[in-house]
Amino acid sequence: TEPQTLIASDYLRMSRKEITLPTVNGYTPYKADLHIHSTYTDGTLNIKGRVEEAWCDGLDVISMTDHLSIRVVRDKVGEVTPDSMKVKRGSKPLKAMQSTVKVAKDFGLLVIPGVELTGDGETQGHYNALFIKDISSVYDYDALQAVRNARQQGALIMHNHPGWKRKTVDMNAFHKKIYEAGLIDGIEIVNGGSFGSKLIKRCLDNKLFMAAATDAHPITATAFAQRDYFRTCTFVLAKELTEKSVRKALEKGMTLAYSSGNIAGRADLLQDLFKASVSYKYLSSNSKGKVTYALTNSTSIHYSLRFGKKTLEVPPFETVIINISGDKDGNPKDFSCYVMNMWEVDYKHPKIVFKALTK
Repeated sequence: TEPQTLIASDYLRMSRKEITLPTVNGYTPYKADLHIHSTYTDGTLNIKGRVEEAWCDGLDVISMTDHLSIRVVRDKVGEVTPDSMKVKRGSKPLKAMQSTVKVAKDFGLLVIPGVELTGDGETQGHYNALFIKDISSVYDYDALQAVRNARQQGALIMHNHPGWKRKTVDMNAFHKKIYEAGLIDGIEIVNGGSFGSKLIKRCLDNKLFMAAATDAHPITATAFAQRDYFRTCTFVLAKELTEKSVRKALEKGMTLAYSSGNIAGRADLLQDLFKASVSYKYLSSNSKGKVTYALTNSTSIHYSLRFGKKTLEVPPFETVIINISGDKDGNPKDFSCYVMNMWEVDYKHPKIVFKALTK
């Protein structure tokens, strides 16, 4: 009844959370979620909702990996799988992938063709076939053969959540068989908010890429945005945002796993990311040997540093002051810290050495 109060609202406007990361040795860290589910199988959101959600969450790369069962049909083991069965089993993930490619064009997201090969959690496990070419021909009664079928198409195979439905992430008999056959290219070391820290060593020993993914079934806002964290994702350090470049980065192990403010992966990549993120400069020194520096974080990542027994928080896009003891003459000297929200192999944190600076 009062026209002046009917002000146009933009409450339906979508906005994107931009996650700013630095260029690392000439590589761009693209934010990727390589394990997502839609209503074509058992996800909460349809394809349009999943793509919009990924864009809003700040991602650059996604793979819609709906389920393709590879459970052994006991009375059929050893028989040839009929082509009609393969097509039937692969129809839903195929439609999901095709729909994702179509919708994602309007959001500038790169879509990696994928499917989740789903076996018994305790005995076989789940595996994402990435860069898959023909989902309809992957299915087989035999779980190992299904993975081989995907590999024969040139797919990269990621071992998903190795500890799911199990009390350990250690390999069982089937896992050993599939690893010894050389069929695994990467491991999901973080699934949602679950971190299998022992898996870092397995990746390093076998030269596999490390990934973090949501395995999104419900909406991601519930698990991440409402808790003020970015969505669990993989930082893929690639030359450009193309399928070829992203694949090359995975093959070279150029990835870091992000979840709930923590980053895990290869020691050299963690070091390089931090040094590209946080700069420092000399401010002053005095006769009592106190040297003052300013540390500036130019990224969206919150860093938690430990200097001796003291912890220093370096929030995104902020500069903090730190006082360091100089040498016996009061002059600046090298100093170091541990990055407590970065994780290397064997539960270690990377040690960062800052070279002494003067005016």
